[in-house]
Amino acid sequence: MDSTITWSLGSTDPESEANLIRISQWWESLAGQEILWQQRPLTEATGSVAIDWSKQILDETFIIQSPSLRGITIYWIKPNSTEERNISVGYFQLNLFNQQLDILPSSGRSYQLRITLPKIVYQKIQLTNPQFGSVTQANGDSIILFRDEKQRLEVQVDLSAENISTLKQKLSN
Repeated sequence: MDSTITWSLGSTDPESEANLIRISQWWESLAGQEILWQQRPLTEATGSVAIDWSKQILDETFIIQSPSLRGITIYWIKPNSTEERNISVGYFQLNLFNQQLDILPSSGRSYQLRITLPKIVYQKIQLTNPQFGSVTQANGDSIILFRDEKQRLEVQVDLSAENISTLKQKLSN
């Protein structure tokens, strides 16, 4: 499963619209959560790859309210404010593993934003009555394979003999 989703204004990538929808869903899921908002200058010498994203004094941590994406513009409200803020976007890169959204504004300004969910978030996959099978190896370890035809998803779980024993105990309770 790819953990990086990219969208760029004017892209001809056939996945562009689907990527924007997934980014929008992530952005809107931040409602009521604490985020880290960072802004860094871009220069021709450094580019976006060399940006120092370590915590700096002007970085903000706040509970975001009403995040939404309308067209190519993100909207949000900061705590203790009634004013809706917005930025039109030229480029998004969402890293699901690190729960970070990098944004380049469409205005051509020379800065980049990073919005991070500063807590660990596990990606959840739900399989309902999947096909499954297992193989036990000579050393007692096992491989369990789950397949969901509807989602075209296959999950392989490698378990030590110790974990197999624990799993059996938990399933029998």
